[in-house]
Amino acid sequence: MPATLPNKTQLNSYRIEEFISATPLGELYRAIDERSNKPLALTLLHKSIAENGEALKELEANTARLQAIAHPNLNKYMGLGKSPAHIFLLEEWVDGPSLKQIAERGRFNAEEALFFAKSICTALEALHKNSLLHLNLAPELIRINKRGEVILCGIAGAKPANKTSKVRLGKFKPTYLSPEQIREEPLTPAADIYGLAVILYELTTGCWINGKTTPRTLDLIRKTHLNETPPAPASLNRSLPDNFSRMILWALRKDPQDRLKNTTELLSSLALAAQISLDKVPPRAKPEVAPVTSNILSSWNFLPEPVLTSVSADAAPLEERLASIAGPKAKSAPGRNRAIPIAIFILLAIFAAFLFFVQPAEEVTLPTPIVFTPFAADVTPVPSITPTIRPTSTSGGRIVFTCTRGDYNQLCLVNRDGSGLVQLTDMDASNYYPVFTPDNSSILFASNRNGPFDLFLLNFDKRDVFQVTLNVGNVIAPEYSFDGRFIVFANRVGENPTSVWMVNADGLNPRLVYTGAGDIVSVAWSPQGDRIAYAMNTGTPQEYEIFTMDANGRNHIKISQNLQGVGGSVDWSPDGTSLLVYAGPFGDKDIFEIDVNTGEYKQLTDGGNNAGGSYSPNGEFIVFNSLRNNDQADLYIMERDGTGLRQITNHPEPDWGARWGD
Repeated sequence: MPATLPNKTQLNSYRIEEFISATPLGELYRAIDERSNKPLALTLLHKSIAENGEALKELEANTARLQAIAHPNLNKYMGLGKSPAHIFLLEEWVDGPSLKQIAERGRFNAEEALFFAKSICTALEALHKNSLLHLNLAPELIRINKRGEVILCGIAGAKPANKTSKVRLGKFKPTYLSPEQIREEPLTPAADIYGLAVILYELTTGCWINGKTTPRTLDLIRKTHLNETPPAPASLNRSLPDNFSRMILWALRKDPQDRLKNTTELLSSLALAAQISLDKVPPRAKPEVAPVTSNILSSWNFLPEPVLTSVSADAAPLEERLASIAGPKAKSAPGRNRAIPIAIFILLAIFAAFLFFVQPAEEVTLPTPIVFTPFAADVTPVPSITPTIRPTSTSGGRIVFTCTRGDYNQLCLVNRDGSGLVQLTDMDASNYYPVFTPDNSSILFASNRNGPFDLFLLNFDKRDVFQVTLNVGNVIAPEYSFDGRFIVFANRVGENPTSVWMVNADGLNPRLVYTGAGDIVSVAWSPQGDRIAYAMNTGTPQEYEIFTMDANGRNHIKISQNLQGVGGSVDWSPDGTSLLVYAGPFGDKDIFEIDVNTGEYKQLTDGGNNAGGSYSPNGEFIVFNSLRNNDQADLYIMERDGTGLRQITNHPEPDWGARWGD
């Protein structure tokens, strides 16, 4: 089938590189995101979806819910894209062959079929637990990456369970549709089980479920699905155990009530029939288990690793700064008036910066319960993990912070013991709110180097900077989700309050999460991934309250119940039990730790006018900025209980907004 889009076609910032195949959702292409130079899977929606307003509305409505589902065998869905002429879906690119390409090399034995069944069943189970059905299973949407892992793609078309779904396949034949999909009946997980069983039938026999090749006409395909009983797979592949063949036929029964009911039942039945323990089925393809797959992987021409591209010549000085861990290269603007007290300067600068930041949003009344309440039971579940307390490196760990130098905010880096201080940026623009990426290879920060404040990524290895967001408003206070897939940040657009926004880690799909009654100036993602803490102004200038909410913007709880004069920063402890804030009278702030479950707090400092506390990765230390040294804003470190105070920076201009890395 000829592709609609020729190579090098430009769709916004995505450049088409290669047509891959037709899929149930549309034409699949490999594209390049020119902002990050990363490959993406771009699916050009076929007209039956692209020209259907209800279908598009459904795709958009499901985006956030699908992005919240994380599973190692599910491809990451990034969202819906639109250009003047086309509408398309974006996913991560899984570099490797599709199951269709592997199946063309030969039939599978029961063990190799079970290897694929295990990965696909567990991926489907992640959807089914969220009351979603894939409904578009096809070998073209199942890919094997370089590590030999099976990845199920195409979840953008997932539908809610127990509802009818109109079939829209464009030019893709309904080869893997269940009878109930064709009849447009209410659907259950049994529909996905049927689709997977058709695939397993093909993998083990080399034939479609009619025992031959796929019919050319849609009528014959539908007739086979609805009325014809498939020949036993064992009759077409004598190496298959008879019970294994029977389990596939059981999953292909016409009435969904007669089929195996869920993926766990299907998988355990196949394993029992093959007399193979599921514990012995590896998560990655191995020659002794998956010989056909391993053979094609060994000769596959994988893409080279992408090279990050610079967005501005202004990043050039970073090469020297990152290559040598030297002393600070600070310089002051000549004639600068230093008569203004540093404390007032910092407050005015931060407050003025907050007035810059914005975003479009409908105002929502913020619930502020007097007592703590349990999480709402009807909230869409968000994946969570047990927090991992990371050790701080033997060299003490690195701390990145905003260092005001001259007329602009710059970025600086220092070791925990105060050694190795280096100024990372030196330009006529403000760069601030830096945080380490989860792998500590880069620093994410906000900068107005191109006009409005956007997010940028500074990569240590590449010694380069590239832009993450583009004209989404005015951005402050970014932080990564626990798995590194998303970034939450505060953003202001137009004259609206500064609100909570989220974006994919590569800059795709920026979206509003929550708009409160006042400006939200700091956000922090819990280590478990299920909660976001934020600091919001509730009426008193330069004072805030601390709240938490679910990651989807619901179920708000006020945490700072009894603290007065709370400042505009917040940080989660690595174990997820506490929040770090600062509070107190104007000019005499202290660092406090609040228990998120009880609201109880304890004061960790006493005097010095302190702000911006951040935990170390192991939770044993806290870094913060303080004016205790002659009203000079410097960084200090203390142990979590407030003892062992020591100064790590000493500069006449302000150092603030510190965040810890490994």
